[in-house]
Amino acid sequence: MARSTNDRRTHLHVRALMAQTSDALIAVGPDGDIRIFNETAERLLGATRAEMVGSHYSALALPKVEHAIETLLKPRSKRQPHVVRLARDGRLLHATVAPYMCGERRAAVVTIRDETPLEQARKKAEAILASTGDGLIVFDPDDVVTYVNPTACEFVGVKPKQVLGKHVDLAELLGMVAEDGYDPAVDGSQIREVRLEKPTHRILDVRTDPVLDESGAYLGYVATLHDVTAEREVSQMKNEFVSTVSHELRTPLTSIKGYVDLILDGEAGEINEIQREFLSIVKENADRLVELINDMLDISRIESGRIHLKIQPISVLDLAFDVAGTFAAVAERSGHKIVVKVPDDLPRVAGDRDRVGQVLTNFVSNAIKYSPSGGTVTIRAKQDGDMVQVSITDQGIGIDKEDQKKLFTKFYRVDSSLTREIGGTGLGLSICKSIIELLGGQVGVRSKPGKGSTFYFTLPVAPKDLVRMPGLEASALGGKVLVVDRDPEIANLVETYLTKQGYEVIKAHTAREALEKAQEEAPRVITLDVMLDDADGFDLLQALKDNPRTARIPVLVLSVVCDEGRSCRLGAAEYLEKPIDKQRLVSIVNALVGSVAAPLVLVVDDDRSIVNVLRDTLKTRGYSIAAAYDGAEAMAAIRKRKPDLILLDLQMPVMDGYEVIEAVKTDPDLKDIPIVIMTAYQIDRSRVDIVGMAEQKVDKPFSAEELVRRVEALLAAEEAAQ
Repeated sequence: MARSTNDRRTHLHVRALMAQTSDALIAVGPDGDIRIFNETAERLLGATRAEMVGSHYSALALPKVEHAIETLLKPRSKRQPHVVRLARDGRLLHATVAPYMCGERRAAVVTIRDETPLEQARKKAEAILASTGDGLIVFDPDDVVTYVNPTACEFVGVKPKQVLGKHVDLAELLGMVAEDGYDPAVDGSQIREVRLEKPTHRILDVRTDPVLDESGAYLGYVATLHDVTAEREVSQMKNEFVSTVSHELRTPLTSIKGYVDLILDGEAGEINEIQREFLSIVKENADRLVELINDMLDISRIESGRIHLKIQPISVLDLAFDVAGTFAAVAERSGHKIVVKVPDDLPRVAGDRDRVGQVLTNFVSNAIKYSPSGGTVTIRAKQDGDMVQVSITDQGIGIDKEDQKKLFTKFYRVDSSLTREIGGTGLGLSICKSIIELLGGQVGVRSKPGKGSTFYFTLPVAPKDLVRMPGLEASALGGKVLVVDRDPEIANLVETYLTKQGYEVIKAHTAREALEKAQEEAPRVITLDVMLDDADGFDLLQALKDNPRTARIPVLVLSVVCDEGRSCRLGAAEYLEKPIDKQRLVSIVNALVGSVAAPLVLVVDDDRSIVNVLRDTLKTRGYSIAAAYDGAEAMAAIRKRKPDLILLDLQMPVMDGYEVIEAVKTDPDLKDIPIVIMTAYQIDRSRVDIVGMAEQKVDKPFSAEELVRRVEALLAAEEAAQ
């Protein structure tokens, strides 16, 4: 009696559960009779339990379900569930027909779920995704496309049936190069720019995001295709406009600035004090305009990715003293003091020396501008792990926290009476931020109103295999220089600068004339403005380098067109932007002439004072000079251009003089280079044989004049032997 009661309770419990479930449950016996038909089945199929229980399963009036039941009831059929999708009375039903054993015979159980709300939600989501302006492609873990919206099909030029349910390589679909491919499961979210030419020209930002479940398991990824063609074209138009306007301003500014400088230098005769004062105002404002144009061009180049960086090891100590020296006169007039506190043993940083100098100059300039007279500007540097932090501290007006957040954005300036009085565009700090970030560092500021500010930037420590390439220097050696410029006034200005240095200047205003004169006159150097009327100046540069008669003539690109990278790729020896910096122009021309017209002496010593003395003395004697401060730099210079003689210290960091001698004298192509050893130390006895490979040895301290006489004698002997 108790067992019967328990069985009854169990049965009632099971019945209650079946009545409450959201799925229809139908059990079919071995003979095809319906044994269970729950309340949800009544609701979904529109039939009562009384009608259905005991009836044959054909009474369900669901042909697909009936066929599945018939198949499963057969003794030898596979015991695998059958899934059937049904549409009934406007509803979408999902039915699963599964086998079970009733004693030793087969029976079947049918579960039916109403997926109408889910299908409606899916269609609504698809409608939303189909109407979005972005292309969407959904991939499963095996890179099979499970969804693609019409926008994506339009962008890529495919029909849904061509990709749905198929394995698709996104990189191949979008025409990306192999190295652009990636594994979303490993690499996470990424954004890449892709240019498509078919079916139409488009520029897309392609964002790929992995899809993970709650446990972190990888379910596939979603690719979002955002059309940025219009934005990129507008940006390009803006950059071209800025570039064109800046170029057009640079041309007249070159003449204004150049001829004013000549008058101030007394090239047009003596001027009185009032004239000098007025002309100085013109010069000062021309310089300000040049700075503004340079800032605009820097922004344009950074945004378009056309900024050219020359990465090399940089001594922060040397750079800090150079910048401090640049502001020495300004600081003296304004009553400021510039202090450099940089450790001697600070490692070198990796960066572009000119660009890092530009950043440091900007920070120091601002520190002086916004500090009261009598204040101190301090340049500090310290190593922090694999980075070096350079900071500039002033005693100025300070900056509040809200302004600090916006300082490094374009065109932002702190609103105060002092900043309004000083003026400016608000571009300088934004450019500094972009440059430092391109070099792998960061910028920042620490400040409190009324207590001064500290601006800082970080740069990575230079790796050991990054070696500075020594430049070449020379005094004016005379000879012919071909100046190519379509503007006669600027050509005359360059002629004036170079004639004062003893050069004979030949001028050409067209590409055809320039090519003819280069072949006829065989100048030692050519200065070339690439903006010519009858041809592209870059084509002329290519023609000069392709012609055996002119290929070895060094070319200095001297132009308002800011494309240093292209100039160097086509074979230009140097690049200088207009308006022309006279000292820089003369220095470059001297070095280029020296590279072809004077013996080259490589001076290698870690003592910069010795290098400077020898450099100046040798230049006055007509030699070209390359200066290296360790053995690695020396070998880099030798590999770039074989020197006529090497002055070499033995005790140096990175690579010592013994290693340099051995490397040079055991190389068949270099062993004939004379080496003069300069040392203050006793020779390492274990390396006496290496020292014996050098031609001469001079003990420190020595007379620079005596050493130069030895150089002259050695080179004369070499020339006589040849």
